[in-house]
Amino acid sequence: MSEHPRPDGRSSTDGPDSGADAPAAALDFPDDQAVAVVLHQVPEFETAYLDLVTAFDDAPGGPAVFTELADFVARRLAWMETDRPVLERTLRAIELVADGQDSESAELVGYAFLDSLSPIDRDRIRPWLGPRTRSLLDELDGGSSTGGLLGDEPEPPD
Repeated sequence: MSEHPRPDGRSSTDGPDSGADAPAAALDFPDDQAVAVVLHQVPEFETAYLDLVTAFDDAPGGPAVFTELADFVARRLAWMETDRPVLERTLRAIELVADGQDSESAELVGYAFLDSLSPIDRDRIRPWLGPRTRSLLDELDGGSSTGGLLGDEPEPPD
């Protein structure tokens, strides 16, 4: 899809809390404030909205926009339904390995898996982690390794 300018003049990185207010966005859509609210609060929907504008050669109107919005939500729900169980099974498997009670298992989970995730991703998965994996993550995040589950940090080569 081609890049279209934002209809409300904000950059594509502006979100609902970016300082651009809903009344300003409503001025771009004086006939349909509901559409302006959706576009302001859900900037990810903008591409689908602009595709509708192109298809209609004009403002598509509230019913068409909200029908497309329903499809937008349904696609995300389907993704969650499909991918969430895979993520949950993956993290359960990580917990089973972490609970192996040996240093190699702890190192695999701690250094190879958890340490390979960004800090943001580690925060995202934290609520789904089992107790052993969460302990390893706390140890990594806290920087404490002496006497911990992961053992001592290896010395760097000379």
